[in-house]
Amino acid sequence: SAMSLDNSDDLTVAFWINFPTAGATEWIFANNSQASDYSGVFIYKASDDKISIGWGDGSGTTAGDRETMRGSTALAINTWYFIVITTDFSLTTTNTVIRVNNSAETVVNNGTSSATDPVYESGIAYFGRTKNVYGEFKIRNFGIWAGELDSNNLTALYNSGNFLSFLEDTGNYDQSSELKGCWEFNNGDNIIQDKSGNGANGTISGAVYE
Repeated sequence: SAMSLDNSDDLTVAFWINFPTAGATEWIFANNSQASDYSGVFIYKASDDKISIGWGDGSGTTAGDRETMRGSTALAINTWYFIVITTDFSLTTTNTVIRVNNSAETVVNNGTSSATDPVYESGIAYFGRTKNVYGEFKIRNFGIWAGELDSNNLTALYNSGNFLSFLEDTGNYDQSSELKGCWEFNNGDNIIQDKSGNGANGTISGAVYE
């Protein structure tokens, strides 16, 4: 589904990821992919190897049709990172937080749209793809929450660099009930299961399990 998320919810996203190639744009997640314009929310590694989150106004494919917030750390290849992003979809860079391994980034604006809310059309959600462009990476444990989790929750999710299930409250992590979607990518099947119970299941094509 398109998995509509807007500024009435705000947003938190967290995931483990590992990239094999430097200097390439890698599309990680797009929750309302369109062939003809920017819409919904999308997350990617830009060609400068920095993590970005953007949202589209549904009107075109230029920088003026998207608002994009980008982190400051160039990620190394073949290295696992824990990425957390919180945003209220405002145009203020300090209102979007990007953490890499629990360290807050300096966020810069990389889009010129005036949209303060993602626009949704008839698109669907993808991992590793947007429009007809694909990403290449290893991924584990991708979660989306309604609202912006606080720093105590974010530190608990990082769990000192150790895997932690997002499905149950643990220690200072007490927001599992706010999960909108959760995919662990570890069952070896060709179906991706949304373990949050919200029914955003899909088909896996071209991925290899390890």
